[in-house]
Amino acid sequence: MPIMPAPPLELIKKVLEDFELRMREILEGAWEDWQTMTKRALLSPRSRASIVFDFIKARALLEFDGDRNIRAIPKGQTVHFLFRDRVLVRFKKANSSGLGSNIETQAVIEFVDPQFPLFALPPIYNIEVCYRLDKLATRMALLAVTARQRNTKLWAYELNRPTSAAVLPMPEPPPGDSTPPEVRPRKPLDKPEHGGE
Repeated sequence: MPIMPAPPLELIKKVLEDFELRMREILEGAWEDWQTMTKRALLSPRSRASIVFDFIKARALLEFDGDRNIRAIPKGQTVHFLFRDRVLVRFKKANSSGLGSNIETQAVIEFVDPQFPLFALPPIYNIEVCYRLDKLATRMALLAVTARQRNTKLWAYELNRPTSAAVLPMPEPPPGDSTPPEVRPRKPLDKPEHGGE
């Protein structure tokens, strides 16, 4: 059985660069969907991860539908996305090591172990796009593209962020005297001293 080569960072970046902002929007939108749920405080972290994944899956299927460069590949209760016939992506919640958090099923082993071909396709690179929550689980603190070999992280990089809006200039002061007003500190109030008795 052929061993899948380790995903080359530069190639993965090149294949995914046009899609990174869309992936970020999918992940952040799914978190917003979670935030709008009522009674979410009653649910366990495991339930939260499952529900957020369902939101991610629904948003990704909608976002990528009709894009010739992306194929959705349903597999059981999950879905993978094949980008430009080169990079297979699965969305995951990151564990403390920055890898996708998993219960080790046969499907998970097939994805994370480079010795197992996942589909009858030419060799493709399996990548995780992971979100990591902050310590209080109130927001997605990091969104990263991650390559792994079983339980070892090979490399990771943060998903691109949208470029910031244009910097707006500060308003000009009104015409006239350009000297700022003088501010004089108040004299401290004299406080009576309190003696011993």
